Amino acid sequence: ELKTLKEKKLSNDFLILENKKLRELIKESIQSNEVYGKVIIDKDSPYLKSIILNKGSRDSVKLGMAVMDDSYLVGKIIEVNYSNSRALLLSDLNSKIPVLLEPQDLLAVLSGTGKNFGLIEYTKEEYSEEIEHEKVIVYTSGYGGLFKPGMPVGQILKNSNLEKGAVNFFSDFGQLDYVKIVSFKIEEVN
Repeated sequence: ELKTLKEKKLSNDFLILENKKLRELIKESIQSNEVYGKVIIDKDSPYLKSIILNKGSRDSVKLGMAVMDDSYLVGKIIEVNYSNSRALLLSDLNSKIPVLLEPQDLLAVLSGTGKNFGLIEYTKEEYSEEIEHEKVIVYTSGYGGLFKPGMPVGQILKNSNLEKGAVNFFSDFGQLDYVKIVSFKIEEVN
């Protein structure tokens, strides 16, 4: 088991280096700023899925920043005051983000449902059968410019008792305590 984990880590390290080289080749770099915050209020109603954080504009928090639980995306900043901010969770009915379904390499939109799962929408019909038969991981696609590509969001479980195309989020939004608030900026490398 240890040998397998070491092999996976080496493979992962190689992919990270390869990705860095490719970004240099296309003269692109992703810069990020991080701020850690505490969830002070969890507004969990049937209509609004958001959290209030103890970080605001004095801490360089801005509209549209990604909110993460470890390495998993959980939402984005939609309101900023001087000392606090509000983040809309991915499960909110108003949440829609561009995503990538892997291993199919399929672009889609993840919509919030107001419940503890999301729904995949706007995909090509011919791929819907593949999604139902495999374990599909959902990542941010990078389209739309808010989130960097490749942030894990959740997975579509085959034979689940949820709706077709339902995404089980990696993070439990009801258990968020501390989160990372991150802004990403794609810059051209000289």
